[in-house]
Amino acid sequence: MKKGICLLLTAALVLGSLTGCGSKNDSSAGNNNSSAAGESVSSGGSSGGGAQAEAGNTTEDGKYDLVFWVYSDAVLNDQGKLFNRWVEEYCEENPNVNSITLIGKNDADLLTSLMAGVGLPDMFFASARNMRQYKEAIDLLDLTPVYDSEEGYKDGFYDSAIAAISQDGGMWAIPFMSYVPIIFRNTDVLEKAGIDWKNEPLTTWDVFFEQCEKVKAAGIDATHSWSQGGYYCPGAVLASDAQNLTVGVENGETTLQPDQLVRTFETLQKLESYSNGMSYSDAPASEAFKAGELAFIAVGPWNEPDYIQAGTHYDVQLIPPYEENGWTGGLQGWDFMYGVNTGDEGRNEAIRGWLKKMGSFEVQQEFAKVIGRSVLREDAMDDPDTQQTEMLSILANGLKCGMNQMNFGHSSVFWTSAMGDVAPAVANGSITPEEGAQQLIDGINGLYAEAGEE
Repeated sequence: MKKGICLLLTAALVLGSLTGCGSKNDSSAGNNNSSAAGESVSSGGSSGGGAQAEAGNTTEDGKYDLVFWVYSDAVLNDQGKLFNRWVEEYCEENPNVNSITLIGKNDADLLTSLMAGVGLPDMFFASARNMRQYKEAIDLLDLTPVYDSEEGYKDGFYDSAIAAISQDGGMWAIPFMSYVPIIFRNTDVLEKAGIDWKNEPLTTWDVFFEQCEKVKAAGIDATHSWSQGGYYCPGAVLASDAQNLTVGVENGETTLQPDQLVRTFETLQKLESYSNGMSYSDAPASEAFKAGELAFIAVGPWNEPDYIQAGTHYDVQLIPPYEENGWTGGLQGWDFMYGVNTGDEGRNEAIRGWLKKMGSFEVQQEFAKVIGRSVLREDAMDDPDTQQTEMLSILANGLKCGMNQMNFGHSSVFWTSAMGDVAPAVANGSITPEEGAQQLIDGINGLYAEAGEE
């Protein structure tokens, strides 16, 4: 077993239920039907497989039964319908493929299964942040032939996503889904506070704090705690300063300097002064927002269906920059689709064919429009037919800047752990922003050293 699996298991334990990763397993997001989480479906829509399924078989007539580990949402409700139809289409178009069985797994399930020696599926859907470790732990299928098979196919993806999957002379994944933190504003609350929200977007952090002050003066909680709940919110604040950060790893240490991080911690401290003390990920925070008891909540697009159902009046804003016309969008999280080298070239080609379909303009645009999540084909996100909702238009703009999680180092789990430890201490005044900056640097370098990062 390759050493990368051990690093990955550590990542799984640290990441836990962080929004971004955890939200992918929230069956309520964008869905309107019910089913059991983790249920597997095949080309015929039937139940099959178990929680510990291995790669599929080859039938007596030489056809392939493929197994694809996906996030739980992909076997549920609207996503389940989409994926089932795509499976049926692929099997009809490729007579050598008998079935594709979808099994609901999250990142932690995948990693613990690998540690247990359960076996590998033919394909899996997982976070981009751990791709280097996946390569170390798994004989990933090189997907270069997919990108070379059709003129313009590769050009449709964001350049940063293509750069991330291109390592060691190969291309190791299909970029699929992305996450950009956003701020929902309760417009009823803003009106009570005298804010002309239609003409006052969150163009900078200063504007955001001005609106927080007006909301506070109206006797209403402005926002939740941005330092609680792990990496998501403090990471988004850090990423809003991305233009001024030197992110990288040299000789096993981060290239960041403490002075580059002070403004992030000063912002987190100021945010705490307008906080109701709840974590963004706590259900009470969302309930307070829906009830008009909270003006701003920073989460992802997966919360929108709940707000629509509740009849909440809101608009959507990106995480603000520090300067007007600066980078916005905060932290970008990515999810990739991977193939496993089975040693059977016929099966490998069937895997490549399915993953090529998942990376197509048609599939990714349909996913974005139906589910309301951003995808990693830039041509699909920029298409006017995709940007028919405020949400998708905002997400498309956010993906053009901000900072992606891959840029935080070889494994952003280190950032998750270090920032999650330091941010609350700075926010509550236990340590100064300057002390927090140094502790974050020291924490990241310590974790890099422990893991043998170079």
